[in-house]
Amino acid sequence: MNNKLQPIIFCDFDGTFVKKEVSHWLFKKFTGNRNNEIVSNWKKGVISLRQCIQSEAELVSITNDQLHRFLNGFKLRTGADDFYQVMVKNNILFYLLSDGIDLYIDYILKKNELSEIKFFSNQASIKNGRLQIEFPHDNYNCERCGCCKGARIKDIIADQRNEYNIIFIGDGLSDICAIEHADYIFARGDLLKYCRSEGKVAFEYADFFDILNRLKNSGIISGLV
Repeated sequence: MNNKLQPIIFCDFDGTFVKKEVSHWLFKKFTGNRNNEIVSNWKKGVISLRQCIQSEAELVSITNDQLHRFLNGFKLRTGADDFYQVMVKNNILFYLLSDGIDLYIDYILKKNELSEIKFFSNQASIKNGRLQIEFPHDNYNCERCGCCKGARIKDIIADQRNEYNIIFIGDGLSDICAIEHADYIFARGDLLKYCRSEGKVAFEYADFFDILNRLKNSGIISGLV
């Protein structure tokens, strides 16, 4: 990694920027756990994540009020807001990438007064008590994801790859496509296990203060204030 290049941060949402996996608990609650077999098939590689999300959504019965009450129970991971504010102060680009849905990401960000954060995800709406999913992003050749994080990084970086140090922060298997583009990986949970099994260098974290301290102390981002 060339530390003289401009750093850019890409961060997963569920289980990373937010403490818990919002999508996981949303589908469990509002399908009455009927999604278990679907998720199992995804983890086994029988179906893609896009197919998994679509199939889970078809089982959901929900209203906007129910969704909002449910989402009020989710908190940001410790230090997430502070980390983002440091990036803003230092003019470092920060993006949230998610294979979840915009309905809950938008709500949680607004609730925490962080609605200015740019994010990319699948899209959803509630109509007549049903959850309808849309996949607006082109994943190019990826058949695995709904909103491929690797494809989003390529879109954002475009032809400027040689100008950036890409830092990715994640926690799950939906992050696998993203880390192929990263110069520096912060991982926990299933993503950390995957990196270790594949021999990829990844730094474990518990919260965003861990990440901020390593970025400062390692020189990966110099001059942070």
